[in-house]
Amino acid sequence: MTPGQITAVLASLAASGAALSLAGLVVLNTGATVGEPPFAIGLSQGLDEAAYRRLLDSPSVAELDWAAAKSRQALAVAPYENGPRLRLAYIETLRHGRLTPEGVQLFAQSYDLVPLDPNVAAWRIGFGLEHWASLTPDARRAVYEEAKAFHQLRSRDVDVRRVLRGVRSSSGRLAAALWLSSFERSAR
Repeated sequence: MTPGQITAVLASLAASGAALSLAGLVVLNTGATVGEPPFAIGLSQGLDEAAYRRLLDSPSVAELDWAAAKSRQALAVAPYENGPRLRLAYIETLRHGRLTPEGVQLFAQSYDLVPLDPNVAAWRIGFGLEHWASLTPDARRAVYEEAKAFHQLRSRDVDVRRVLRGVRSSSGRLAAALWLSSFERSAR
């Protein structure tokens, strides 16, 4: 190859790289996907945000269906993201007025995949305590361990005391009160 041909090849590669980078930024910022799972390229954030927004105001059955579909798409793109998985568990409670076995499974799976997740910890701890009576012993233990860990870290992002004080369900409120007492004693 001549120096001119090498320069042309390198320029072509650079242009292709720039185009792929731009396409990647579009995917990352919109949650769009390119291709079909398992080869889809993209992140779940855009899909997950759309599902989240749809659930803000007393969603209809059709809106629940739409948000569930978007959450499933987000999981297909990013199977280790807990936001969409937990959103599906939440949708189950909106549909049925309680945490169903499917919701319990999704909730427990979120801990199996990422036991300490600062992105969802405050919400997940609160949700777990609100549905304490429906959780398996393993899921309860996972909620406790996450609350304990973030309390010990004194995380600014995960205010465990605020979460525990905000629990409304009677069984969850009892667990939260016991945890607060235990956490405060161990801090002395």
